[in-house]
Formats: sequence, structure tokens, C-alpha cells
Amino acid sequence: MIVLGLALLVVLVFGIGAALTENATPKPPRSAAVRGTGLVAQPATAALRHIEILGTPPADILDALVLPKGTQTVSHTPWSGSTQYSGSMSFRLAASQAAVVRFFSVELRARGWSGTKVGTARGEPGATEVLAQRASTDGWFWEAGVVVSPTTFNGTGSDVTRFRLDLFELPDAT
Repeated sequence: MIVLGLALLVVLVFGIGAALTENATPKPPRSAAVRGTGLVAQPATAALRHIEILGTPPADILDALVLPKGTQTVSHTPWSGSTQYSGSMSFRLAASQAAVVRFFSVELRARGWSGTKVGTARGEPGATEVLAQRASTDGWFWEAGVVVSPTTFNGTGSDVTRFRLDLFELPDAT
């Protein structure tokens, strides 16, 4: 009877632990458009593989990032490995600057990034920056910064907005 009781206790403890852990994982991207933008979220993991080196950034950080559907990669700058991690990727998208800014401010919050701030990007005239932080399973805090440039018009009636996603492992505050 004691063995049966212990077995039941172990199953119960692990079941509760699994339920709590499941709620801590990022939500899968929604298939509906982000309200007020017309943009649909898709996982960013495949696009960000260019700046991933030996499991850094960790999977929980990459899984918590999305890009608007239709985003095209322009360039990437991977981590050099000499200091805390930092990587950057540039993209372009057929959408307005306002729609891209709103997309990231809504989606970062929805995916567990905290302290989301939207403001003027320093050193880039007309650009807007969305900043947010997130704790990771690797024991570090990470910061995502999305710098969204002003929309340009290519003469064919479609607008194109360039944006850059910067990802940083924040240094220890001690």
C-alpha cells in the first residue's frame, strides 16, 4: 500500500510540474492578423538560424519571436563570440512602418516579452524602435530591439518597410 501511495504521489507531482511548465512556454503564432495591421505572425526560428551559434540564443528565446508573414531577409550579422551574445538581422516587408511597429509591440507582449517600449530610434532619422526583455532558461535575460525604418514607395503602388531585429544577451548586473 505504501508503494502504491508513493507511486501515486510521484505521478501527481510530475503531472502538476508538467502542467506548470506547459503554461510557461510561448504560445504558438496565431493564424489571425494582428489587429490594426493586416499582418499575420509566423515563427521566426527558421529565419533567425543565421544568427544562431551552438544553441545561442536558446530555443525558448527564438521560439518567443515571430515575424510578419511575407518578410524577406536582407542581411544578418551573427555573434562574434568575444562578449555577451548579440546578433542582428535586417528584413523588408510590403507593409507600412506603423503596421510593422504595431505588429512587434503587440506580438512581443503576447509572447511573454516584458517592459515593451516604443520610441524614436537613436541615430536613425524617422525610425521607430520597439524594445522588450525576456528571461530565458539559460539563466540570462535577453533583449529584443526592432528598429523600423520609414516606409519607402517604389513607384508601383506598393510600400516597403525595412526593419532590423537586434537580439542581445544582457550582461550580469553584478
